[in-house]
Amino acid sequence: MDWVFFLSATAPGLVLTIISCIYKVHPPKSINYLYGYRTRRSMRNQETWDFGNAIGAKMMLWVGISTFMVGAIAYFITPRWAMGISTFFLIVAIFAGIFWCEHQLKINFDKNGKPLFGKDPSN
Repeated sequence: MDWVFFLSATAPGLVLTIISCIYKVHPPKSINYLYGYRTRRSMRNQETWDFGNAIGAKMMLWVGISTFMVGAIAYFITPRWAMGISTFFLIVAIFAGIFWCEHQLKINFDKNGKPLFGKDPSN
């Protein structure tokens, strides 16, 4: 087993998984331009901010785990291409995850950031 190829294929997913666990435990408390899930829709008010960061942490966790798994599987199929496959999957998964988060914000909040449902839909 060539550890360099294995680590290069699985490290992005592992790092993203670790970061998402930290992000889930220590989410940003208030709207800021430095840390958190920052989009126009998520930064409308504190409620959209909290919801966006809760689902953003979940999205990052799933993207990290799936990227790790794709990298590991790709390593056993084609070790020399595993890093490229893992990186390509990571980029596609992040864009899909952002699209999913924005869709969740759109279906749970109106254009002014008011909740469409009575309770917090992130739970």
